[in-house]
Amino acid sequence: MRKILMAISSMILSLSATEAIAANASPMVRIAEIEVDPDQLAAYKAILAEEQEASVRLEPGVLMLHSVAIAAQPNQIRLLEVYADRAAYEAHIRSSHFVKYKTSTERMVRSLKLIETTPILLCAKAAADSKSLVPTCR
Repeated sequence: MRKILMAISSMILSLSATEAIAANASPMVRIAEIEVDPDQLAAYKAILAEEQEASVRLEPGVLMLHSVAIAAQPNQIRLLEVYADRAAYEAHIRSSHFVKYKTSTERMVRSLKLIETTPILLCAKAAADSKSLVPTCR
């Protein structure tokens, strides 16, 4: 199941990046550094997973959301966020699922740092058909 979700995610990234290129838009990429109360980590991760899945599934401008935990400090979460453009990001933070995430986790999050970036090259493998993956870069 995880491999299928990853393939779908890559395909969405590829298609949305192609649409962004066609519209001559510049993707917005940011990194979020989040410190979560260790006693609430399991609950936080469940809420985050629900929000990420809804964002990628429902919002065409959300190209990719990846979350990881620092191995030696599992309450240190990092998000890599890729949006088609700034307007897509603005729509994302107004979405009902994002607002639910923010209000549900506000007491769980000890600190949040948002890092704006300048994309150099965004690459992913997308399913060209049901049997092969093709690298796509933007």
